[in-house]
Amino acid sequence: MKEFEVKPDPDDQRLSQIVTGIDHRGETVDTSVVTEQPLTLFLNAQEIVTMMTIGDYPDLLAVGYLLNQNMLLEDDKITAIEHDEDLGIVVVRTARKTDYEEKLKKKVQTSGCAQGTTFGDLMERFEEVNLDPNVRLKTSWLHAITRKINTAPSLYLKAGAIHGCALCEEDRPLLYVEDVGRHNAVDKIAGYMFLNKISPDNKIFYTTGRLTSEMVIKTVKMGLPILVSRSGFTAWGVELAREANLTLIGRARGKRFVALSGAERIIFDSAVDDADAGDDSNRRSADPKPNGAQIPALNSFKDQVAGVVLAGGLSRRMGGGNKSLKPIGGRAMIAHTLARLVPQADQTIINANDGVEAYSEFDHSVVPDSKEGHAGPLAGVLTGMQWARVNAPDARWIVTAAADTPFFPTDLVDSFVAAVAPHQTKIALARSAGKLHPVFGLWPVSLADDLAAWLEDDKNRKVLAWVDRHELVEVSFSGFEVAGKKRDPFFNVNTPEDLDVARAIVAGIDE
Repeated sequence: MKEFEVKPDPDDQRLSQIVTGIDHRGETVDTSVVTEQPLTLFLNAQEIVTMMTIGDYPDLLAVGYLLNQNMLLEDDKITAIEHDEDLGIVVVRTARKTDYEEKLKKKVQTSGCAQGTTFGDLMERFEEVNLDPNVRLKTSWLHAITRKINTAPSLYLKAGAIHGCALCEEDRPLLYVEDVGRHNAVDKIAGYMFLNKISPDNKIFYTTGRLTSEMVIKTVKMGLPILVSRSGFTAWGVELAREANLTLIGRARGKRFVALSGAERIIFDSAVDDADAGDDSNRRSADPKPNGAQIPALNSFKDQVAGVVLAGGLSRRMGGGNKSLKPIGGRAMIAHTLARLVPQADQTIINANDGVEAYSEFDHSVVPDSKEGHAGPLAGVLTGMQWARVNAPDARWIVTAAADTPFFPTDLVDSFVAAVAPHQTKIALARSAGKLHPVFGLWPVSLADDLAAWLEDDKNRKVLAWVDRHELVEVSFSGFEVAGKKRDPFFNVNTPEDLDVARAIVAGIDE
């Protein structure tokens, strides 16, 4: 199978719609919302259940649901799948006669979003499954999978309020589907596997949802030996995973994860340093502070902030080439920026639009603008907000830093958060030497929909024009001295002459 054989289509107009409302200021705002519609499932002549779904892949959803409810057996022959979109009905017909009247009397409401219903004994056939103990999962595959899924076009990035699931092999996502309930997304993948005779051997299952009991049960019944989520666990989910010898991995973000079952399958083949692992104890930046002082340990706000390095500019004044990759002090300029930002945020991504493969050496997800056309820094801010919604659900803010500004303060986030907390809708921007720096900001993730609506108008590109619609706190930072000369911490490299100055600053710091 090829990578992303099945994937979301955020441009499918059936799956979302624009709704007009008002924002917190009483101003008109248009926002994308996912559709939700009933789909009634019949197995032969018997009505089984009515599900709420976004409406794509009804055949896969129907077959997968019946499989995971033990109403469709592995050796069943499906003679037809009929879908009437207008009536909201899907009928699965089998050669075997079926009657589940008694089973339908037993209903269990699931704990997922867009709550679903299961029938019969939840543990039916669970203990009969033997998961292959010899399957292995390399950590390098896990890192690649999460990066590819998190940067793939999705309905979530467009409209939110949705879950995703993916079937993967080694470092390749094969199938990726979404729905309003994670159990629906699971069933779609189960249906595809059954209809296309896809073996569960050596496969990895990824979900954006919580690792609950029903998620574990469905994964085990599908014969999949490894279940991964960016979210957390429930106690019963862990207990069942251990009983079935399922490798259960949660909180998988960047290069970090927690495995609570089946850890013997994991092969640690990629290095993880303290910055990757999120270990806050006595952490120090790879760069010294400009004045030579040590960087203080981060405060408790760090886990509420996701970092975004803005590298999406066109570098017109540099005379060509990617200026963020220009060497300063023996390493790329963006490496200096990352070294300062990574210790200040829970997770950090690179926002870039051209030549993204050039950033692969930095071991951070590279996320292009979600809005096409080089729409400026605001597009990078929006992309960071949307990425954080999916990959950093605990983040209240994103912090942005320009890739061409390698000497910004190492207490940037602490200073920002101290200025805006506990006001979750205030924006903080940096100021130094009497000048405001709009690309160095702390942005509430809750403003993502407002910003997306603002950028729908191609005339809306100026950062401060959008910021003026909200509450702003300006946070002042002092300069630093190197080789007897005062420097602005937000000095940015735009020209070859600026590059020479930056190299001189680094040489002065290193002396």
